[in-house]
Amino acid sequence: MSFLISANRLFSLTQSHRLRKLIQGKFSVQALTSATTAPYFCDLSSETVQEALDAALAETDYLSDWDEERESFIRQFLEGPGVVHWKPTVHAELAMIIAMVKGEIKHVFPYIGVSKPSCIMCSHYIHAFNKVTQKNIATKGSHGKAYPGWFWPSLPGRDGELRPVFLGRMRQQLLDDFKHHAETLRRLSDSSVGSGDPRWEFGQTMGEVKEMFKAILSAH
Repeated sequence: MSFLISANRLFSLTQSHRLRKLIQGKFSVQALTSATTAPYFCDLSSETVQEALDAALAETDYLSDWDEERESFIRQFLEGPGVVHWKPTVHAELAMIIAMVKGEIKHVFPYIGVSKPSCIMCSHYIHAFNKVTQKNIATKGSHGKAYPGWFWPSLPGRDGELRPVFLGRMRQQLLDDFKHHAETLRRLSDSSVGSGDPRWEFGQTMGEVKEMFKAILSAH
């Protein structure tokens, strides 16, 4: 089914006067080997989550008078002592970047075409990679979701530069999600809605934010 969809898209290119030049010449298919990964454990205790949130909130106005909102936000993440991912994977976009850096892929456009938008961790990683390496690699964007088992792609000689930039972006994402959570709580408390168990919408689902949290912890 996937092949038929891809073939149909290639055929559509042949009908476009503007884009048909893209498919002139030869095509080649190169299979990339899966990147080596290892099981990892994410500590999701309240103390660890508090530490990560405090790092995201540092140098903001949210450290002193938002204790109730912080406690409410942290409670959403608690899943017991932690989570183990036995078979994490390096996502396809990042596997291609690794192959490109290693010289396994040559003569390519600085655009990674994938079947769907990138996850939020891959999107932040690619932005960090571009900033550190002065590249301009692009994808079709991000759907903002996070997936369990995301694994940090090892790039020896570059990881030391990439990690702080990546973590900075992830902490900003965490800060944005916290602000949304806190503002929603305050709107609810100021409204005339009756008592009960209020529900609110996040920029991401809490499950997705949890996976993002795990990415922050595993990237250290």
